[in-house]
Amino acid sequence: MDIIPLGLILVAALLHALWNYAAKDSEEPQAMLQASLCASLILFAPAFLYRLPTARFAPGAWRFILATGILHALYFYTLGRAYRSGDLSRVYPLARGSAPVLVVGLAAVFLGERIPATGAAAILLVVAGIFIAHTGTDGGGRSLFEFLGEPGSRWALVTGVVTAVYSVVDKAGVARVSPDIYIYLMFVLTALFNLPLQFRQTRAGFAVLRLGGARSLFRIATTGAGMMGAYGLVLLAMTMSRVSYVVAAREVSVVIGTGLGVFILKEGGARRKLAGAAAVAAGLVLLALSK
Repeated sequence: MDIIPLGLILVAALLHALWNYAAKDSEEPQAMLQASLCASLILFAPAFLYRLPTARFAPGAWRFILATGILHALYFYTLGRAYRSGDLSRVYPLARGSAPVLVVGLAAVFLGERIPATGAAAILLVVAGIFIAHTGTDGGGRSLFEFLGEPGSRWALVTGVVTAVYSVVDKAGVARVSPDIYIYLMFVLTALFNLPLQFRQTRAGFAVLRLGGARSLFRIATTGAGMMGAYGLVLLAMTMSRVSYVVAAREVSVVIGTGLGVFILKEGGARRKLAGAAAVAAGLVLLALSK
């Protein structure tokens, strides 16, 4: 991979980890995510309006846009629930690492796709990393299943499932409409569908954000910029390099997110969590390159 697309992907990975950190670090993660979604729409509206007149929609494009809007609303809802009760250093690797593994598994079961030896090794490495990160830390030797029984871990796993499904939808969707138009419309629908879900759970959360004043507004704006900005950088990198390389390089975000949880949020268990995150990231890189 050339230095320019690699640089774009590393910045995108950092942005992705940072907006997840901002959600976890807020008093109301679900309200923070919803507010940031709306902020991203405001920030990127000029670019969208500039591109919209020349946008072309292939037949069936709106079905995929509607589907991904619903799925992303579920994604932000489940992610917010995960961060309400789970550590960033546990939730992030599980939510991020489970999705690619689930996509490969679903393709093997329902589409008859064969998994190469390197792909199988990659899946085992991801599972091992999740096991390492979720056991033996502040848990008195509890098993992985006990940790996965905790609300934060359960919601993180559901987030991974939703991510796996919307990834398949988005792959087909961006083939029918320009990716930048697709993503913006996706965010519009996500914000609309997500509002009743979030408001139902965290009605007081928006008041908490308002009371934060300028500092909260700045964090909301930067988080929103990071959300959509990370998508844009990934898409730009895909025009310069092989998709498998792009997917592999962006998995460094797993280590970044875990590091933010351990060192900034002081979640504890640094060695084990970072070792697990590194194994998850290595497995995802191997999985991407094995395709």
